[in-house]
Amino acid sequence: MYAVALYETARERGVIGDVQQGLEAIYEAYSDKTFRNFFTSPRVPRAVKIKAMDEALGGKACAEVVNFVKVVIQKGREPQFDNIVQSFGMYRDQAENRVHAWVESGSEFNQAELDSLKQQLSAASGGKEIVLHYDNKPELLGGARVRLGDKLIDNTLRTRLNHLAMALEK
Repeated sequence: MYAVALYETARERGVIGDVQQGLEAIYEAYSDKTFRNFFTSPRVPRAVKIKAMDEALGGKACAEVVNFVKVVIQKGREPQFDNIVQSFGMYRDQAENRVHAWVESGSEFNQAELDSLKQQLSAASGGKEIVLHYDNKPELLGGARVRLGDKLIDNTLRTRLNHLAMALEK
């Protein structure tokens, strides 16, 4: 609900990228235990949190983000902030016809292979733009593991060897 409202406001004002950038900056700070404890603590008065966030964000984040954070604090929804940020990104991706794919490979892919993989994944997703998250993991021994949405394709040598070992144990 909060993420949708923020996305719609940002879209109407043409500041979606600025809002996402501001949210991600706060989200990075949210990963710091001290900040998260301050931000989510019910013992810290809301007025103190709002003042601190106003000072911290003033001039560094767009007005929509500053106002949104104040609303989150006023409504006591600080513990859900990380979920709100993730939901905002999902709504943006959906609206912009984009999907994320995570790829792990047992051997290094060159740029041409990555581009080809993006094209194949785009076709498999109905023409959506692919945001590729690539990680070379030599411990996979070869092949690749691809996650696109709720689909997982694991064609790594490590997995095939594990399946073979299980089959031989029977």
